[in-house]
Amino acid sequence: MHRFFPFLSWIQELKNPQVFKRDIIAGLSVSFILIPQSMAYAQLAWLPIEVGLYTACIPVIIAALFGSSPQMSTGPVTIVSLMTATVLAPIATSWTEGYVAFASLLAFFTACIYLLIWSLRLWVIVDFLSHPVIVWFTNAAAILTITSQLWKIFWVTAEKGSNYMITLYNLWSSIIISSHIPTLICWITSIFFLIFMGKYFSKAPKVLLLLLLSILLSYLLWYSEIFGWTIVGFIPPELPSFSIDFIKFSLNELWFLEILRIWMFSIIIGLIGFTESISVAKFVSYTTKKPLAPNKELIGQWLANLSSSLFWGYGVAGSFSKTAVNLKAWATTWLTSVVTWLMVWVTLLFFTPMISYLPIATLAAIIIVAVSHMIRFSPLHKAWKVEKHDALIWYITFFTTIAFTPNIELWVLIWVMLSLILFIYRSMRPKVIELGLYKDGTYRDIDLFGLKTSEDIGVYRFDGSLYFANAGFFESSILNYISAKESISYIILDFEWVNNIDSSAEEMLWNLVIRLKENNIKVYISGIRTKVFQKLTASGFVKNFSDKRLLLNISDALEHIQEKSDKKIKLSPLLEYKQDKQKTPELEKKIIKKIEKIWD
Repeated sequence: MHRFFPFLSWIQELKNPQVFKRDIIAGLSVSFILIPQSMAYAQLAWLPIEVGLYTACIPVIIAALFGSSPQMSTGPVTIVSLMTATVLAPIATSWTEGYVAFASLLAFFTACIYLLIWSLRLWVIVDFLSHPVIVWFTNAAAILTITSQLWKIFWVTAEKGSNYMITLYNLWSSIIISSHIPTLICWITSIFFLIFMGKYFSKAPKVLLLLLLSILLSYLLWYSEIFGWTIVGFIPPELPSFSIDFIKFSLNELWFLEILRIWMFSIIIGLIGFTESISVAKFVSYTTKKPLAPNKELIGQWLANLSSSLFWGYGVAGSFSKTAVNLKAWATTWLTSVVTWLMVWVTLLFFTPMISYLPIATLAAIIIVAVSHMIRFSPLHKAWKVEKHDALIWYITFFTTIAFTPNIELWVLIWVMLSLILFIYRSMRPKVIELGLYKDGTYRDIDLFGLKTSEDIGVYRFDGSLYFANAGFFESSILNYISAKESISYIILDFEWVNNIDSSAEEMLWNLVIRLKENNIKVYISGIRTKVFQKLTASGFVKNFSDKRLLLNISDALEHIQEKSDKKIKLSPLLEYKQDKQKTPELEKKIIKKIEKIWD
C-alpha cells in the first residue's frame, strides 16, 4: 500500500505536534504565494484568472499525495504557462470557452506523455534536452514573458504578426501613440513596491501584501469605477467542476493538424515540465537527505496534470519558489499541500468579489518580477570558456525562440537534434594523446606538460568507449603519431580509460596490429580493463595477439620491451622525467598560477 500510496507512510509523522504545527504554517505560507502567482500565471497563459486558481487547487494535493517528495509544491509555473500561450495563440482567441477547453486538452495530452514515459521507463529521455537548450530556452522565455506584458503596462492593443518580432513592433507603435498613463503609474508603483520589499523586508509576503494594497487602493480611489476595463473584473465564486467536455469540444472545433500541433507541443511541455519537476525533487532530496524516486515523481506529475485537465485547469509542474518556502518552514508531510488546497478553495468561494478590484497592471508587475530572476547570462560566459560548441547551441536556441515564437515546434526538435549531433560528434572525436613521464611518476600528455618522448617507442592513450563511430578516428590518430617518428619500432596503447569496446573496434584494432607488424612495429597494450579483456578474449583477439603483450601498466610494458628488444632503443625519456625545451607546459603554469592566486 505504501508503494502505491506514498502518503500513507507520512501519516504517522503527524502524531508529532511540532510536525503538525510546522506543516500548517508551511501550507499557509505557500498559499500566500501560490494564490497570487496562479492568477498572474493564468494571465501569462492568456487564460481567465479563475483558471489559474482552478489549476492551483486540485493538482497541488494530487502531486503531493502520490509523489515521493511531500515538500515539493506543484502548480502553475512560468515556462508551462508561457508555452501554453505559445501553443494555443495561433489556434484560438483567448478569453473564450474554447481557449480554456484547448488548454485543458493540452494538459490532458501532457498527462498522456507522462504516462507513456512512466510505462516505458523512459524518464532518462529528459537527458536529451541538454543544459544549454533548457537554460537558453528559459532565458528567451523569460524575455518573451516580460515583453508580453507590455500591453498590460501601457494598456494598448496591437495586431498580431506572423511571428513575435512583428507583433512586438506593432505593439511598440501602439505604445507611442496611445499609452494609458494611469495604468503605467499603477505598474511602476507595483514594481517599486516589490523591489523595495524584496530588498528591505525579504521575509514578508510581499506579493500578498501588494495584492491587498492594490485592491484596497483600487476600491478607495474609485480606480475600478474610472478605469473599470483595466481591472480583473468578475470572477465566478465557485469551485472547479469535474468534466471531460473539453475533449468533445476540441474534437468538434479543431482541425486534425491543430490537434496534432497540440499533441506535438504536449511532448515538449511534458519533457520540460518533468525536467523542472525532477530538478525541484533533486533539490528537495539534497536538502532533506531523503532518496529520490523519479518513477514516483513521474506518477505524481502525471496525476496532477490529468486532474488539472479534468477540472478545467492547464498544465502544471514542480515549482522552485514555492518548494523553497516549504523547506524553509521545515515542512515534513503532505499536510502542507492539504492546507494550501483548502486556502485556494476558500479564496474561490469567498474572496473572488474582492479580487475583482485588482488592477491588471499589478499582475503584470508580479509576473515581470517573478520571471526576471530566470534571466541569466553568466552561464553563457562560462560555457564559452569551457566548450564553445555549447555556447553556439545556446545562441541558436535563444535567438530562434525570440525570432520564431509562437511557431517554434520545429525549432525545438532542431535544438534536440543539435544536442544529439554534438554528443555524437564528441564521441566520434575523442582525445587520443601521446604520453611522457611526468616528475610525479605518472604518464601525462606531452603537449600539455611539455615532456620529451622517445623516437623508438610511442605511448598513446585513448579515453572513452571504443566503438564503430570513433574506431576510424582512433586508427587515423595512431597512424599520424607513428608517421612523425621515423625510427619507431614499438608502440604501447594505454587502455586504462577504455571502458568498453564493440566488434567494429575490435576488428579495427586487429587490422591495425597486422598493419603495423608488416611495417616492423610491435604493439603492446597496457592497463586493459576486465570488461574489455573479456570481450577481446571471446572474440579470439587475445589468443592471436599473444597475452605476453598485454601488460598491467606502462612501466611493465617498457621493462618488457627493454628485456626483449634485440636492438638498442632509446628509453630514457620514458623512464626519466625530462622537459622538452621546445614545448611550453601551458597547463602546469596555469594551474600553479591559479593555486597561488587562491592562496593569496
